[in-house]
Amino acid sequence: MSRSLKPLFDDLCANKQQYINSAEGGQFEDRLDAKLHNLGYSRIVRNDIEQEGFKLLKEHITGKETLDDVVNPFAGTFKSQFMRQPYGSQAYPDFAILKGDRVISIEVKFSKGTQSRPVWNSGLPRPNGVYIFGSLGREDITFFRGCDVLSLDEVKKLQDFFDKGLKVYQREFNSDEMSKQKYGFSAYIRKAFEQSMKFNELAITNYFSNPCRAELEQSVIDYVHP
Repeated sequence: MSRSLKPLFDDLCANKQQYINSAEGGQFEDRLDAKLHNLGYSRIVRNDIEQEGFKLLKEHITGKETLDDVVNPFAGTFKSQFMRQPYGSQAYPDFAILKGDRVISIEVKFSKGTQSRPVWNSGLPRPNGVYIFGSLGREDITFFRGCDVLSLDEVKKLQDFFDKGLKVYQREFNSDEMSKQKYGFSAYIRKAFEQSMKFNELAITNYFSNPCRAELEQSVIDYVHP
């Protein structure tokens, strides 16, 4: 029987100051780590599990265009454990929680200022990921599922824009125009995503004043419980 994660999110709502009073995002994650231990989850590391299963798990966890639950390949041994930054400090997710037959991925976003939305850079929200966004400047924490802020169809369109659109143009341009460039200069397109009201003046870009905030947070609680 796996342990419930609902108390973690209940505590994030009830005791925000205990979590966001952090100088850096790492300290914010430390507090989440401590709460998971308090709930009966123990931390394991890569060497604790079978490596082929670990590689397969990575493929499923990092999938960008799926809503399917990630199956826990170690459910026979690990049902209430977690890995912290299993694929490195700069890679998704920050926490992979082995909960019964499922793996729940949690990505942490933290702002020391008053930023109202996470920074995405080159990585869109994963549809089956859970995101916790804390702001020290706003003294607030919220959380949401990736699929509730970006649909699978929208994810595919945004990914295809780069992978099947600009990448193709980049290759063609460099082959046609830069193939004889004496010093090897060429054009390189850097993938980046942003949230703004530039193209949709009604877009919701403030995760704290979001009119759908309660609905998004309840979706997370329903997803992780029981």
